[in-house]
Parts: sequence; structure tokens; C-alpha cells
Amino acid sequence: MKSIFYLMLIVLSVSLFSCQDKEEPLSPLIGTWENRTYVDSLDIWMIDSWAFKNDSLMTYERFVRETETENILGYQMIADSWYNYKGDIFKYYYSDALLYWGGESDTRWIRYGPKEEMRPGVVDIFMIPTGTLTFSQNGLEFILKPDDLELETGESDEFPARTFIKVD
Repeated sequence: MKSIFYLMLIVLSVSLFSCQDKEEPLSPLIGTWENRTYVDSLDIWMIDSWAFKNDSLMTYERFVRETETENILGYQMIADSWYNYKGDIFKYYYSDALLYWGGESDTRWIRYGPKEEMRPGVVDIFMIPTGTLTFSQNGLEFILKPDDLELETGESDEFPARTFIKVD
């Protein structure tokens, strides 16, 4: 009887200690990454920011800065998204988003504004974007090479590779 009691005590102790291990995210993407593109005709920086929260959820923000790293001038879109990253294959998807619809007609073909003026909308993505991620040696940069899109005509439309840098 005593041995059963001690056996149950050991099993209970082991189960309690094993439950205390925190499950850490597996994705090397956790954090915020930016793709920065300078638009010389408008003297602004277009920023695609992906904030990876865990192994499957991220927030996508597209905004405009005055410089590469400072002074956000306004936003175009903010969307909660899901993603899947296995091996070197990366897939993501979003549809519901906050979008900036306003702005006067002027010579700017890029419309952006304050977060407060953004309104809900749906982004119609006709496919799940898929591509290959390649990380730099230090893990602070990755290149996303999207898969080519096969058109109904049988031709292929190639998307350019984009470089993202880790900002936090």
C-alpha cells in the first residue's frame, strides 16, 4: 500500500513539473520585420511591416515615412493575418483590413492618412501568396521570393524578391 502511495506521488510530481515548461514559439520570424522602398518621385519611403506575434499570426501594416526609419506620414492598410512557415516555404493570407480611403485628388498617386481616418474594408486576394524565405547568416534579414503566378494564357508573371530586415 505504501509503495502505491509513493508511486502515485512520484507520478503526480512529474506531471506537475512537466506542465511548468513554457511552450516557446518555434518560428524564427517572431518580431517585427520591414521592407523599405524609396519612392524618389515623391521623396517618401513606403514601408511594409510584418509583426509576427506567434507561430501563425501576424499583423501587416503598409505606411509611409518621411525618412527610412523615422516620421510616419500616414497609413494605407493594417490587417491581421495568418501565416504558415515550414522548411523554407512561407504562405500568408489576409482579407479584412483597415484601409485609408480618403485624400484629395492631387498629383500623389499614393494615398495615405492618419490611423484615425482608416475604415474597415476587404482586400480581395485571389490566391494564398506563397514563396521561399532565405535568412541571412545573422538571422536579422530575410529575402522573400514569391512563387511565380501562372496566368490563364499559360504565361507566367514573375514577382520580384523582397528583402525584410528585423527591427525588433
